[in-house]
Amino acid sequence: MHPAARTRALTRHVREPSRPEVVGRRLLAGLLLLAVAVPAHAGLAGTAVGPVGEQAARLGAQYFRAHWGGGLLAVAAVMILGALVKTPSPERWVTTWASALCRIPVVALGALAGTVAASVSAWIATAQLGRSPALLDGISQWIQARYFAAGALAGPPLPDPAFWQLPFMVLTEAGWASQYPPGFPAVLALASTAGSVWWVGPLLLGVAVLLTALVAERLLAFDRLAARLGVLLMAGSGFLAFHAAASMNHVLAMALIALAWYASLRALDGRWPWALLAGAAVGATFATRPYVAVVLGPLATVGVWALAPVGRATVQAWVLRLGAALLGALPPVAATLGYNALLFGSPLRFGYTAAAGPAHGLGFHVDPWGAPYGVGEALRYTSIDLLSLSLDLLQSPIPVVVLVAAALVLNAGWRRGHALVVAWALLPVLANAFYWHHDLYLGPRLLYEAAPAWCLLASTSALVVLRRLPRAGPSARILHRTAVGLTLALAWFVGVLVAGPARVRGQAEVARATGMTVRAPAVDEPTLVFVHEDWESRLGARMSALGVRLDSLRAALRLNTTCEVDRYVRAREAGRGSAGQVLAFEGTSLRRLRIVQMDSGSRIRTEEGELLDDVCRREAAADLPGVDPLAPLLWQGDLPGLTSGGALYVRDLGPERNASLLSRFPRHWPALLARRGGAAVLLPYGPAIEARWSPAYEDSAAGAAEPGTP
Repeated sequence: MHPAARTRALTRHVREPSRPEVVGRRLLAGLLLLAVAVPAHAGLAGTAVGPVGEQAARLGAQYFRAHWGGGLLAVAAVMILGALVKTPSPERWVTTWASALCRIPVVALGALAGTVAASVSAWIATAQLGRSPALLDGISQWIQARYFAAGALAGPPLPDPAFWQLPFMVLTEAGWASQYPPGFPAVLALASTAGSVWWVGPLLLGVAVLLTALVAERLLAFDRLAARLGVLLMAGSGFLAFHAAASMNHVLAMALIALAWYASLRALDGRWPWALLAGAAVGATFATRPYVAVVLGPLATVGVWALAPVGRATVQAWVLRLGAALLGALPPVAATLGYNALLFGSPLRFGYTAAAGPAHGLGFHVDPWGAPYGVGEALRYTSIDLLSLSLDLLQSPIPVVVLVAAALVLNAGWRRGHALVVAWALLPVLANAFYWHHDLYLGPRLLYEAAPAWCLLASTSALVVLRRLPRAGPSARILHRTAVGLTLALAWFVGVLVAGPARVRGQAEVARATGMTVRAPAVDEPTLVFVHEDWESRLGARMSALGVRLDSLRAALRLNTTCEVDRYVRAREAGRGSAGQVLAFEGTSLRRLRIVQMDSGSRIRTEEGELLDDVCRREAAADLPGVDPLAPLLWQGDLPGLTSGGALYVRDLGPERNASLLSRFPRHWPALLARRGGAAVLLPYGPAIEARWSPAYEDSAAGAAEPGTP
């Protein structure tokens, strides 16, 4: 049997569902509806700790209102269109269009959709993000890629780490490395031979769309229209395009999982090389995002082979498939474990835990920000994830999760291909409930790898609902198929063409405002460029240089006043222990600390009646002229151990501490970076650093510490 015909048998298998299956689908639909119907964000108000909790509490309320506001808007649109459209003529036009869509060769459709997705993502990367990573996640992996491209496993051990250290870089005895697994940096290093790496994310997105088209053609062969509409929705998703443009490693993991699905489906013809490729794709996913590989890898391989209704596979066939898959997965998995052992001390110790400790791991416990993460928090965060995904996936007022729940209730037939797509969509949601980190950066980015399945579910569910509705006529004066179909189409067009681009531009504006997309100024001689970050960032880097783990320094900065932390760090740096300065490193502070926000963007944590000593007043005053992030400049210049006569960007720690670094680079012209009208410029070091750290600012700093924001 031809491979395509054999794999289509996987999804043509239709039988009358048993009562437990019907009950199970309805129970699943009820859980999805319950997850988005309960205002879970309310349980986080006033108790959220750290940026994850604060973000969820703040955005959860917005998502909840927008979700149900969009639902009511859709209902109103259906009623209005139902009253206006009395004939099924639009439906006849759609039928003609759908038939034409289904006649396009799947490779051509997938290639076209992939090109559109890659082009949109490339536009975001160039026009909106300035060909820069938008988050520290991407920056740390771009730095790691620079070292890989130079033939090094990591950067050298840093003799003065406080000048360079970033939150997602790890200081180890073996060198300075990113906390992220090596898969994505390795791809970036390979791409750097072409001169730049910004295009990697958009290209991978295009490949993922093409592979999803090939997978959907087989998984949803019983409904080619749903498969193809899902691919078109995926190509128009701003959520997918933005994260790919922002150089997040999620896009590589998504492409690899799609490749595993496709290779596993092709392996059903009995040829073992396809199983070998499927295993290699899962292994490469492990080298990129290990948890995704553990959750989705078995489904994309063993799950496909176990559910194939093409006759029972022989023991020999199973041994051949599993053996080939394991053989394919072994090299990237072994390489990742060896990388962990060399850099972080153990094959199973990933950079995440090396940076932030065991609290970064899975399970219910206190997270690295000091916030409890139990069953209640897991349910609340998962609910907010689904609310966000329901809207941000397509930027449409139609709630995707509600649509999927309705289809689960209405769909009488139970096709195994559809079941596999449902599992692809929901397994990451379940798995992420056991992980404390729930980031809502333009949507729930930790569900990114499940987004192809959600796009396929959106199209499948829409068609299920439409097919169960009556056509226009006497029996359906308002609620009929044409009105609902037009509402869905209009909502998705508005999302893809209007709301999505606007949301992307807004997120890019935030990246620009925070300096994440700043371009490094050109230099024509070796230059040592000092970048002045805010006081808390300077303290964090100095604590990290003292060996304080990321979770501990975060807690110290949150539970103590900024000046108390500064005195503690000064004493440790001087070799005097803590010199009697006791800091809280865990638990919940009972003190009424206030956050003072200065015009420069710098924050100071203080309490009623606290008097800043002279050193603290000077540190605070240095922030008044303005602060700039080091990370987006660091990757653009020379790096420790990789100097080529260009700009070497370092953190400004004050003239006294800077002197030691100046003596190490006597042939570099010193400069201080400043921003003028959004552009970065270099100022002569001497007068610029004297003006910034001058005592003239101290009175202003003392005044700024008086009023506070609770």
